[in-house]
Amino acid sequence: MTRFKTILTYALFIGLLLAFSIVPLFRSPDVEHSADDVEYSVDFNERVGAIKPLNGGTLWAKLSRESLCDHQADAEACRFSTIRLCDVPWNNEGLRLVDFNQIFANLNADPNDPNNYFFALTDNYIANILKGGSVPIYRLGTSFEHTNTAYFAQKPQDFERYAEICAGIVRHYNAGWANGFKWNILHWEIWNEPDRQESWGDDDWEQYCRFYVIVAKRLRSEFPDIKIGGPSLSYFQPEKVKLFAEVCKEKGAPIDFFTWHCYGVTPEHIINEPFIVRETLDEVGLSNTELHLNEWHYLPGGWEAFFKALKKPQKKYDLANSPDGLNGVEAAAFIDYVLTRWQDGPLDMSNYYAFGLDMFGVIDYYDRIRPTYYALRFFGAQIFEAPIRVETKDPGGNVSLLGSVDDTGSRKRLLVSCYKQFFPKSITIKLKGVPSEGEVEVVQINYDADCKSTKKRYSGGFLTLKPQKSSVFLIRFKPNS
Repeated sequence: MTRFKTILTYALFIGLLLAFSIVPLFRSPDVEHSADDVEYSVDFNERVGAIKPLNGGTLWAKLSRESLCDHQADAEACRFSTIRLCDVPWNNEGLRLVDFNQIFANLNADPNDPNNYFFALTDNYIANILKGGSVPIYRLGTSFEHTNTAYFAQKPQDFERYAEICAGIVRHYNAGWANGFKWNILHWEIWNEPDRQESWGDDDWEQYCRFYVIVAKRLRSEFPDIKIGGPSLSYFQPEKVKLFAEVCKEKGAPIDFFTWHCYGVTPEHIINEPFIVRETLDEVGLSNTELHLNEWHYLPGGWEAFFKALKKPQKKYDLANSPDGLNGVEAAAFIDYVLTRWQDGPLDMSNYYAFGLDMFGVIDYYDRIRPTYYALRFFGAQIFEAPIRVETKDPGGNVSLLGSVDDTGSRKRLLVSCYKQFFPKSITIKLKGVPSEGEVEVVQINYDADCKSTKKRYSGGFLTLKPQKSSVFLIRFKPNS
């Protein structure tokens, strides 16, 4: 009898479990809901300020013939707010671009003679960025060298001479010197990742701080209106920041913007870190210093897994191209999720790494567009088409909403990022400020296709989306809806 009761209990439990599993299959995704049972909402009538243009990039489209695959239009379509000029020679093989040693090859030459500089290619490169509507951030220094011996990415021998050459570069682009321009490039960064021996030549942090002081003070003396910053740390290190601030304060050197890098294994890490950096800068008296995370990317598994994958061709290929790799749909969801969450943080500027460059780029070696490209394009298009942020609500977790309108309120956009929801389900969004029924355009990035657009009806003031584990949705409402 006891055994019979046990079997009956299990049978009832399984029956109830099946019942609750089957019911949703017969339920329309667009049936009536009450406001109380919906976790997500957007109110297009409640404006909360401008969307922060944190969608900067690195590595503009290559300099190439129009007869070849030219990605200038693709770069323009992303509407990058800024482009950091770092590692540019990597993406333009054989061309003399941007880097200190590429522009001024003979360090023993006279820095006051314009004939000792080679600007032509960099002129064209920056002109393309400006043509595309983005603002360049010039990194003074040398790109990282993936060689056993450092040839140019090492500590300068003569800091004062280096500072004079840097002044010549700024003068060319901002004051018209040497057949130059008056482009008024605002942000000038001194060096790249000097905390790494591969970029500086040793681990003498005080020497870099001294170098920064000499270059920064020289530039400020001739160009009082530019912003000067650094130190471009490979990762955030509070002890180095404190010494950097102390030396600059003692010597009277400006730190108009602070730069560092972060490759995120989890979105929480990269979203929260700017708060920690801001707090640290405030503590050392740099409360007015801008915060620039000017190199960031999704890094599944961390650096250890990354370097292991590089040693095996198939794993390297999968890491670069698979849906859960560096540039797949999960990375795309990571990008827009992070850019949305940063809206409520202290960050002033960020630069995604990178538009070009095969392993980390949104376009691969064979000129194929990756899902991460569409994530950047979605965010940029939203800022361009509807730059005013509106109120949204979500419960947190791995789904974010970014709603926006234009000045007139006729254009309405909603960006929904679903990052690694391990139990995918419908996302039902309460819509306010639009008609209770209508049709929207839904452009989706998912595992099945890089990017596809469909028309979808909503009713009762509710819109239901069907994400996969990771998906990104850009929803466009009809004008004046």
